[in-house]
This record gives sequence, structure tokens and C-alpha cells, in this order.
Amino acid sequence: MTVLSGSPDTAPRGATGQDDWMPEVGNGFSRVWWAFVTATALFTPFGLLGGWVSYDKWKQQDNARLATIEANTIWKRMVEAPSLGEIPAQAAAHGRDIFMNVCITCHGSDGTGIAGLGKDLTQSNFVASQSDEGLFNFIVTGRPNAKPVAMPARAGRPDLTDADLHDVVAYVRGLQDSRRMPVLGEYVAAPVVVTEADNSKALEAAGGDSQLAEYIAHGTKIFNSTCIACHGAGGVGISGNGKMLKNNVFVQSLDDDALLAFIQKGRDPSDPKNTTGVGMPPKGGNPALSEDDLLDVISYVRTLQDKKTASGVGK
Repeated sequence: MTVLSGSPDTAPRGATGQDDWMPEVGNGFSRVWWAFVTATALFTPFGLLGGWVSYDKWKQQDNARLATIEANTIWKRMVEAPSLGEIPAQAAAHGRDIFMNVCITCHGSDGTGIAGLGKDLTQSNFVASQSDEGLFNFIVTGRPNAKPVAMPARAGRPDLTDADLHDVVAYVRGLQDSRRMPVLGEYVAAPVVVTEADNSKALEAAGGDSQLAEYIAHGTKIFNSTCIACHGAGGVGISGNGKMLKNNVFVQSLDDDALLAFIQKGRDPSDPKNTTGVGMPPKGGNPALSEDDLLDVISYVRTLQDKKTASGVGK
């Protein structure tokens, strides 16, 4: 019997559309599925690790942000908290005497700072964050790389004792929290005491001129209590702070009147002639100094120059 082409008995499976289609075993869909499962298993740990790294970085940034907020509110929280008690009057008074002769140069008579020199101590979060011993150690060590200017060790006064500096710390605590400051009498600057040894040394520098020696001896004392913090002992200067005054061409270029006018006015950090960017406050930062005091300082500074510029100096 002849079988006709296309009869139901010989037609390819599914050609008539009557049978259900089923994927053959081992087809591409199963391979895709297993590839997906395998990729998920492989990459999930990396995804979790990346998420943990991102979270850890965010946490560090958030902790740093919170730490900054806390550090910037230490003083505020201190004055809002109960007072730590009144400072002993004797310590505060002695600390004020030293502050008004030494620290005033950079931090001002009220401790609020001088632009281009010292920072405000009255609302300082750094000061408030330190223990008394920590602040004492900071003053002893100084901060040679501080901005805007370097802070010399022991405020540039190696003659100050540990007891002196502890009293300065006590006074600064009172400036930071007025509730702790005892009632102090009106500040009166202590007279400058010149010894016979001071006069003898000055007499040699003055070439035997007794009157000039008197000026030099007095000016030396003032320099060593006020100017030394920036210009160093003997006028050798302090790196990052005051210039060297020893054999200083600028000093030598001015007569006494011109140098007096310069010291009285000072030099702002923005002054085009200021080559260091470090400000010099009027009267060296000590407004209590009289014209005669400043002229005596000039007499001493002249002795730091070459012999020819030191001779013949007077008021």
C-alpha cells in the first residue's frame, strides 16, 4: 500500500499542533538557572562585604562628626554645668600678675586674644578640655608649630617657676568661668626692680655712662618681661614668631624717635611691609608701658646692635 506523504502516521511529532510541547532534558533553560544560582552563591559574600565596608566607613565618618561637635561644645557645656568651686584668691591674684606681664603680649589683657598672635583663652574648647595638670604641661612644653604664631615653652620665660605657671592656670580657669573667679582688687602693675648687678652689667654696655646704664638696665627688665615672648632672650628671635633684633638692619635704620613711633603703633599682619605675617601689637601688647618705658627698651635694643649703633643712645 502506498503511504501518502503527510499522512498522520508519518508526520513529524508536533507538526500537527495537537501534541503538547515539552523541553528536552539538558536544554538551555536549566543551564541558565544553575548559572544564576551559582553566581548568587559566589557573589553574595562580596556584596555583604561591600555593604559592611560602606557601613563601617559611614560609621567612622559619623563618629568623627559627633566627636567634632562634642569638642566644639566643651566650653559651653562646662559653663552650663554646676561650678567647680571658687579658685583660691592668692593663686588667682598671682596668676593675674604674671598673665598681665607675660601672656598679655599675645592673648590680650582680658584673655580674648589678639588677631594674628594669640587665641581667645576665655572660650577655648581646648583649654576647657584640659585638666589643670594637662594645661600646665602644655604651657611648659609650648607649641612651636602653632598657628598663627608659635607658642614658646614656658611662654618664653624660663625664669617662671612651676608654681608661677600653676597660678597662671588657676587665673585662666577664672577667665573661662567667671563663677570661679574670686573677687580681686584692681590690678596695679608691680614696679620694675633693677638690682645693682643689673646696673653693673648695663654700665659696661653703656660704656661707663651711668645715666644711659640706668635706662638700659630698666629697659632690659621690661624687654625680658614683655618682648622676650616673641623676640627671645637677647633678641635672638623665635622661629615662627618674632624676628631677630640683634644686629637688625631695620632697627639700625631708625633713630630713637622713629623707633618709638613704630613700637607705639605696632605692625598689623596685613601690612605690606610685614614680611612674616606675624602681627606686632602696639606697645608690644602691653598698653601699660609708658613712653619712657619704651625708650628704655630702645636703649637696651641698641646694645644688641654693632658697637657703632649702640653708642650715643639715650632719651
